[in-house]
Amino acid sequence: MKNKYLSYLLLFLLAGLWSCSDDNDVFEQTADERVNAALAAYQKQLSGAPYGWKGIIYPDGGGVYSFYFKFNDQNRVVMYSDFAAESAATPKESSYRVKAMQTPSLIFDTYSYLHVLADPDAAVNGGSYGDGLKSDYEFSFSGDSLSTGNITLTGTKNQSKLILIKATQEEATAYGNGGLAKSLLFSNISKYLTYFKRFVSGGVTYEIAVNQNARTITLNWLTGTTVNTFTTDYYYSSTGVSFITPFVNGSTTLNGFTNITWDAANLVLGVTASGTKTTIVEAAKPIKVDVAAAKRWYQAALSQDSYWVSENGFHVNGVDDAFNVNSLVSGAAKYYFYLYWPGYGSNYDAFAPIFVQDNNATFIYLDAAKAPTFSTDGRAIFSGLGVVGDGYPTDGPAIASKNYLYDTNGFYLIQLSDNAYDMVSAKDGKGWISWIK
Repeated sequence: MKNKYLSYLLLFLLAGLWSCSDDNDVFEQTADERVNAALAAYQKQLSGAPYGWKGIIYPDGGGVYSFYFKFNDQNRVVMYSDFAAESAATPKESSYRVKAMQTPSLIFDTYSYLHVLADPDAAVNGGSYGDGLKSDYEFSFSGDSLSTGNITLTGTKNQSKLILIKATQEEATAYGNGGLAKSLLFSNISKYLTYFKRFVSGGVTYEIAVNQNARTITLNWLTGTTVNTFTTDYYYSSTGVSFITPFVNGSTTLNGFTNITWDAANLVLGVTASGTKTTIVEAAKPIKVDVAAAKRWYQAALSQDSYWVSENGFHVNGVDDAFNVNSLVSGAAKYYFYLYWPGYGSNYDAFAPIFVQDNNATFIYLDAAKAPTFSTDGRAIFSGLGVVGDGYPTDGPAIASKNYLYDTNGFYLIQLSDNAYDMVSAKDGKGWISWIK
C-alpha cells in the first residue's frame, strides 16, 4: 500500500512539474515568436517570387477567374485580372498585408480587382445584390503552403478558393505586354450570329458552347451517330484560354486554346487547338438534333400545370432583347417577363408578356396559341388562334415576338437542365429564346 501511495505521489508531482513548465521546454520559441516567424516566411514567399504569381480563384458564387500578382516586400501588389477587358490590359496597384487572424492570413486591404468580384453591388460584377459573386479579398493560408511550389488559400467569409502558382519569366513578360487582354478576344465568340458554332481538331468536328457567365465550355462531337459531351470550367491566361479539366479524345488532347485572333469585319474567331490552327465557324443547326427535346420541353410544363418564362424575349441577329420587350408597359403596369404556358386554356396555350403593378404579377393580354406540332426531325412548330384580353397592341414588341414565334420553320429545343431550355430558330439558327421554369 505504501509503495502504491508513493507511486501516486510521484505521478502527481510530475504532472505538476509538467503543467508548470515554460512553453520553451516544449518549443524552442514562444507562441508569438512562432506565429511571427510563419508570417515572415509567408511574406518572403510571396515577395520572393521573381516573376510573380498566376492566381486562379473560384468564387463561392460559381465560375473561375484568373489573376496575375506581383508582390513586393513593402506590402504593395500589382495585379491584372481576366474579369474584364480593362482589368486584363491595365495593371492596378494596391496594398496587402500578411497578418495573424485566427490563422495566418493574406489580406488585400485596399480596393483592387479582387474586390470587384466581391463587390455587393450586382451592377459591378453581375452577381447578386448584397453578395456580388460571393468571392473574397481576405484569405487564410493552408498548412502546407510553405512546403509546396504553389500556395492554396481559402476565403475567410465565403470560402472561395485561391490558388497561387509561380509565374515564369516568359509568362510575366506576356502579362506585361498585354497577353491577358489578347486572350480575352475569345469572348467575342458571343458576337457570332448563330447559336451553334463549330471547329475542327484532329480531323473531328466539335460543336462548342460557351457560357461566359458561368465560365464553362461544352464540346459536343459524334462517334458514329452517338453524341458525346464534355464540359469544363475555363479561365484566361497570358497565352489564351485554359481548361480546368483537359479534354482528351483519342490522340487529341486540349488543354485550352492559344493564339487567339479575332476578325471583327467577318466575325471569325481563330484559335490554335492541340497545336493546330483552326477557326470557329457558324452552324444553322445542332451537330445532331435531339428529336425528343421539343416534346420534353412542352410536357415538362404541361404535366405540372406550369409554364416557361424568359426575362428578355428573343435574341435575334446578335441583339439581346431584339424586340425590346423590356420597354412594354400597360398603364402603370411594367413588363416583368415573357411566358409560355402549355394548356393554359381549355384548348389553347398562352404566349404573353407578364406585367407587374403594386407587387402583383398578372396577364393583361395574351396570344392564344395552338399546341405546337412536333416534326419528325425534332422541331416544334407554333401557330396562333387569336388574342385574349383588352388593349392588345397593334404593333411593337408584342406583335414582333408573336410573329417570330409563329415562323413556320419552327424551333429546335436545346436542353440545358431539367428546368432550362434554349429554343433556337430552325430557319437559320440566328434567333433564340431562353426558357426557365
